[in-house]
Amino acid sequence: MTTFESFKKFGLEMDSAMGGILIIAGSAVTVLGLAAVIVDQVTGNIGLKGAMLLLFLFLFLAPGFVLVSIGVRKFRKDKKRVDGLREAYENNRCIMADIVGVHLTTTNDETSNNIFQGVRHRKYYTIECHYKDPAGVTHIYYSPAIYYDPTGLINAQQVPVYIDRNNEKNFFVDIDKALAPVEVHI
Repeated sequence: MTTFESFKKFGLEMDSAMGGILIIAGSAVTVLGLAAVIVDQVTGNIGLKGAMLLLFLFLFLAPGFVLVSIGVRKFRKDKKRVDGLREAYENNRCIMADIVGVHLTTTNDETSNNIFQGVRHRKYYTIECHYKDPAGVTHIYYSPAIYYDPTGLINAQQVPVYIDRNNEKNFFVDIDKALAPVEVHI
């Protein structure tokens, strides 16, 4: 497997993009505040002295630090998720789950995590699959969103589910192995 295939299957998502934006914004706020203080100390135009200087620094440094720390946390969390899935995929650590059915979902429900209003009422399909472990416990997994009805395209009884060995809630249902190839032309 090449690095490109691995990235394609388990690429960074919205959390890491938002984390990157927060890191850049926080750094910019911090640098702006420090630059204003340095310029004032050199030229004396703003007149920041004593308590005003500390207040001015606090107003820029505190939000900058908070934004950077939240951004780093979001980015690292998503990176950890991606690395766990990539490692499971590259080492072929998967289970074969039985395909049970296809569900139609709309993104305007309470579980929707999408912050963009333009995609809120979009409909998508998920493939539900079950796996019964040796202890007799049934595990239910759902595929990523599919934006067309895959019902007639399923050509397998089972689908591989890659599971992160460090976090069993971090999984990936590889629906490419269960669906017939499709080319969508728009």
